[in-house]
Amino acid sequence: MATTPKKAAEKKPEAEVSRRSADGSSGTRHLKVFVVSGSSPLPETDGPEHEDNKAACAQEAIQRGLHPRGEPKLDGVEGGADGSREFTYSVSVVPASMDAEAPKTTTPRDIVMDDGARARELSGKKAQG
Repeated sequence: MATTPKKAAEKKPEAEVSRRSADGSSGTRHLKVFVVSGSSPLPETDGPEHEDNKAACAQEAIQRGLHPRGEPKLDGVEGGADGSREFTYSVSVVPASMDAEAPKTTTPRDIVMDDGARARELSGKKAQG
């Protein structure tokens, strides 16, 4: 039985990532856009303030059947006409159905607990509260 063009396209990782990414994709990178009010203190350069959004980017990818690989990154910031700002993040992914190395998946916990700094911060808050 011959493979139809549609089925052949579905077997390409880029096509699968595109189909599963609501905010768009770039090759095998899953994109996530966060819109924040203009008064938000979130800086427009990458830094530790962006860790929660990066974790959410990875979480959304997992929920959509994509396995993140590595740390998400801040791709850019655009201003909206209403004063809001759009922060775009991306992470390299592998479609879960094509992933032969699932244990290499980067989880949101891996991101927020990176280098132990966040873990120490959270444990300190629990000890105080």
